[in-house]
Amino acid sequence: MLAHARELHRTLAYGPATIALSSRDTAAADWLLEVLQPWFAPTPSAADWHVRLSSSRDAYADLSARRPLDAAPRACFALDQEVVSFPAWPTSDGLTVSDAERSCFLRITPFEVDLTGDPRTRRWRFTSMWVCQEIAATRLRRTQLDVHAAAVEAAGRAILIVGPKGAGKTTLSLHLLRSGRCRMMANDRTFVGRAGTSVVVRGMPTAVKVRPPTLAGFPELRRGLPPVERPYLHTLDELASMVTGDGVPESTEFALSPAQVAHQLRVEPLGTAPLGAIVFPHIRTDVAGWDAERLAPKEVSARILANLYGGSSARFGSTIFEDLDGGRSLPSRRLSDELAEAAPGYRLAMGQHAYAEPSFSERLLETLLPS
Repeated sequence: MLAHARELHRTLAYGPATIALSSRDTAAADWLLEVLQPWFAPTPSAADWHVRLSSSRDAYADLSARRPLDAAPRACFALDQEVVSFPAWPTSDGLTVSDAERSCFLRITPFEVDLTGDPRTRRWRFTSMWVCQEIAATRLRRTQLDVHAAAVEAAGRAILIVGPKGAGKTTLSLHLLRSGRCRMMANDRTFVGRAGTSVVVRGMPTAVKVRPPTLAGFPELRRGLPPVERPYLHTLDELASMVTGDGVPESTEFALSPAQVAHQLRVEPLGTAPLGAIVFPHIRTDVAGWDAERLAPKEVSARILANLYGGSSARFGSTIFEDLDGGRSLPSRRLSDELAEAAPGYRLAMGQHAYAEPSFSERLLETLLPS
């Protein structure tokens, strides 16, 4: 199932964070590169962190046998709703961490991570993505805001779609992408901050979870896919090599990788773009259409701070990666004020039949990014 014919080496940059990736499991490395690029771009620069991937049944079994029964949980990855903790225990030069749910172990030392996965499953591929995300996010949070937002690019400018879970970010971004006038930047998480004299939006690749009502409206997301569990853990080539059916069944757990979404919608992914507009969608059941209301910069700033990824400064504790790389960075009101002044912000009321309007995407883009 997994390829070991060659060892892969790549160095990738996400803003100021640079990661040297090497892998003895080339299939897993191909998946990780497909998920991370173009957001994590190839670079000739020296690496800050080294991440090594391998999958060995014997090595995994040996680590499982040596896991202490009393290993205490340590915070590893800061996600939207929670900080994920796993059992960890000290070694001679760092920590070993057990992610039993995804069948892998991490050996973490200062600026180095060795991930050993069980070759009988692909689930540990997701942990490898978390590692790269956390390394990059730890570095970016020093100078930029980590925002709970989707983002698309149109006419050379980024539209930041900000809101909590269930606000309609994914549905809105999919409709804009379907229009053929936008490129895909982010589904759920973006970094926004100054780059010289400009304010730049930088997407962070994440799995794209699609709820059943949205999936029903976008049958092209499932079309042609084999009926495989967790399609996001496969590369496009791996999916293409399988026997296709009627597509992945509609379910509450449907999710794709960013590359798969771009492929299914036939759109181009993009890593960064200058900020053009900020949108705060909210669903309205008492109206039929949609309405975009311009907000004052002060309210835009407050809404950005209320929708930071991971729940702003209320998040408890720091992750292992933050501890190893300069500590935890807290959000800055000055940064949110700068963003609010750099581009117009809108409260977007979305009624029951807003998307039924044939020219919805075109009209919204003209409102947000006038010529």
